[in-house]
Parts: sequence; structure tokens; C-alpha cells
Amino acid sequence: MATKPERLPEILKAGSNELELIIIKMFNRLPDGVIETYSYGVNVAKVREIIPMPPLTKVPDMPNYAEALVEVRGQVVPVINLAKWLKFEQAPEMQAKPKIIILEMLGACVGMIVHDVERIRRIKWDQIKAPPALMQARHGGRITGVTKLDDTEDTLLLILDLENVIAEMGAFTSLNEQSIANIDKALKEKLSGTVLIIDDSAVARRILKEALEKVGLVVIESVNGKEALAMLNDFTGKLGDRPITEIIQIVISDLEMPEMDGLTFVKKLKELPEFKSLPVIINTSLSGPEGRDKAKQVGADGYIVKNEPAHLFEELAKFLKS
Repeated sequence: MATKPERLPEILKAGSNELELIIIKMFNRLPDGVIETYSYGVNVAKVREIIPMPPLTKVPDMPNYAEALVEVRGQVVPVINLAKWLKFEQAPEMQAKPKIIILEMLGACVGMIVHDVERIRRIKWDQIKAPPALMQARHGGRITGVTKLDDTEDTLLLILDLENVIAEMGAFTSLNEQSIANIDKALKEKLSGTVLIIDDSAVARRILKEALEKVGLVVIESVNGKEALAMLNDFTGKLGDRPITEIIQIVISDLEMPEMDGLTFVKKLKELPEFKSLPVIINTSLSGPEGRDKAKQVGADGYIVKNEPAHLFEELAKFLKS
């Protein structure tokens, strides 16, 4: 029987700097036969349901990690084999209990085959750190954070870059010249200015940066709220009494980030007089109303769902005019 995790109400509690993760287990067999066990975290807010392994329909001419479809409640959903996506060797002797996690994000619905699902844990974002370069290289850039599963344990919890998953499946919308022309025509006025984008996903930053630069905007990047706040404070120190908007005209921030999440970042930013006039738009893969409500509570000036370029530029046009 399908199970559905409890949705919110406090996962995105305004300014709490915490989230709830479903912990999944994955097994990998090394060339010498040793079995590695990995724990990964997936945000509950992106999980629609968890189902036992159903019959899968194979799809030809697809990558080996995304070769199947499954029907869930009348909807045909593409399925990713997480072990193959992570380039793990299968470990059949492990007592895996494979399940499919149905993810809902970026306007898309995707299934993900995992070896086992453990439980839900609440973790503060400031306990999650950026992964070391060697660990990130081992996982092919597919994780955005790392923390200890428990203070009393040595087990590490790795946060999956789910936007990387979606991007590799081709679900992200890219802006071609025609779509840029259509956006320019719809906006009626050219946009100009410098934008600070904050996102822990390298894939999401790259896609957003390319989109913004195509319409003539200058982009500065940061990987989390803590780093961005330090960057802005450094700018104000150099500006003296002049406003921060002489350097940066708008901020676009993700919600889910290690060290400091987007809601906490906006809350802290808007509490400082020197930044109250700096517009901040939340840009998130979460499409539910809960995040929008919380963003408004902490003082965000706009809220958009990733992979909606037209909406993105409509929001930017409210603040950036040439």
C-alpha cells in the first residue's frame, strides 16, 4: 500500500532554518566485493508518495538510469533508477527492499527507485555543510550537502541534488532565441541591472544564470544564504552611506540550501535597515502554496517556481527597467 508522508505544516516554518527529510538507503558493491552503504536525504515537501515496486514498462532509446515508466493513480510517470544514476554497482546479496519514491517538483512528476526507505528526520539547515570536493567528485556533482545522521553516529547523510536529476532527464526548460524574443516582446521594456542569485545546486545556478544573461542582466552567484548575507554585508562596508542597490538591484534566492535556507536569509536580510529596500524573489522547485505563504511572512517581494521562465521575467520586470 502506498504511503504518503505528513505534509508540512512546519517543514517550512518561517525562519526556522530547518527541513524534514526522508532518509533512503543505497548499496554499492566495490571491485573488491566490499559493500558500501550510503544514506541520502530527500525533502518531504517534494515527495508525493512512496510505493512498493510495481511492474515497470521499459522505454527504448533512453539512458540506462531512466529506461522505464510506471502508472501511478492513472498518471504515467518516468522512473529513474537511483543506483544507476549514481553509477553504483548493484549489490544483490544485500537485503534491499526496493521502493519507488514519487517526486513532485518543478512542475514535473518523476519516480525514483531506491534500495530502501528508512524514516523521516528533522534537521536544521545550519547542520548541513557543503560537501568536500572529493566527496562531490565521487558522486559526480550530484549532492548539495552533507551532515551527520546523528551526533552519536559516524554515518553521513548526503543531500541529493534532485534538480540535477530532473535536468538530466531534460525536464528543465531552456531559453532559445525564439523564447527570448517572445519574452522581450511581452515585457515591452528591456531589463537592466545586476542580479544576485543564491542556489546550492550548480545545475540550477547555471540554468538561471544563462537565462538572465540572455536578456542582458549581470549575474553574481552565491551557494547559500549565509555566504550571500556575508557578501552583501561586505558590499555595504565598501559603499559607506550609499545604498546597496548601487551594486545589486535584486536578489533571486532558492528556498532549500545548506548553512542557511532561503526563508531564514530573507528574514535576516529584511531585519537590517540597509537591505530593506533590496527586492528579493524566492525561486524554488516547490510548487505548493505553503512555501509562498512562508515567503510572504518573512518579507520576500516575489515568489516563483523554477522552470517557469515567463513568470520569472514578469516578476523581474516589476523591479528592473532600463
